[in-house]
Amino acid sequence: MYAAWIKIDDTLPWIELKGEYPTRRDAGKAAERTVKNIKIRTVKLPKKEESIKSLAVVKIQR
Repeated sequence: MYAAWIKIDDTLPWIELKGEYPTRRDAGKAAERTVKNIKIRTVKLPKKEESIKSLAVVKIQR
C-alpha cells in the first residue's frame, strides 16, 4: 500500500492525501489529480499594516 504526499512550497509542510493506493503509480495519479483540481485564491493586501497586540510575552533568561 502507498500513500500520496504533496509539497506546495518550501515554507509549507508536506500534505498527505486521504486514501491508500495499491501501487506507486496509482498514488502518483491521485497526487496529479489533486494538483490539477487545486483552487487558488489571490487576495489584496492592505498597504498599511496595523500592529498586532501581543497576548503573551516570554522572557528567556540565559
